[in-house]
Amino acid sequence: MIYIELEKLQPHIDNPRKINFRQLEKLCDSIKNNPEYFEARPIICNTEYVIYAGNSRYKAAKKLGLEKVPVHVMDLPEDKMREIMIRDNVNNGEWDISILANDWNFDLLNDFGIEFKSNSKEEQDEQQDTVSGGKSNKKVKEKKIINCPHCNQEFEIWTRK
Repeated sequence: MIYIELEKLQPHIDNPRKINFRQLEKLCDSIKNNPEYFEARPIICNTEYVIYAGNSRYKAAKKLGLEKVPVHVMDLPEDKMREIMIRDNVNNGEWDISILANDWNFDLLNDFGIEFKSNSKEEQDEQQDTVSGGKSNKKVKEKKIINCPHCNQEFEIWTRK
């Protein structure tokens, strides 16, 4: 682990982890009141300083005005770095479902510990089509608008025959 300038780091453009304002505030408090926490879970980046684990810690450090942060620079194949990106967030945080659906394989995400629950084989097949980007021979039935129960944001969904 080394300390490097925060400005050298670049958040990963396809990071599927989301953090809301309240979570960010808690993380800022944790880092400010327990700086050793940051050393226990440093930011993980590749040799170009693109962050694969710790994008939220990066945001908190930036908000706190930290100049240097603890970092593990890893020179691993892209698939291993992407695995680290998911595994770092399996037990906490919220996911950007659109990034997961467009950039990740359903079975791989399950292997990394993200569970997609559904009640029937048909729902599992449809979920796999969505998450893996697979082409389904099922035709679109209708578009529906739903509201997120947490933030009340509207989303369009498509039901299939």
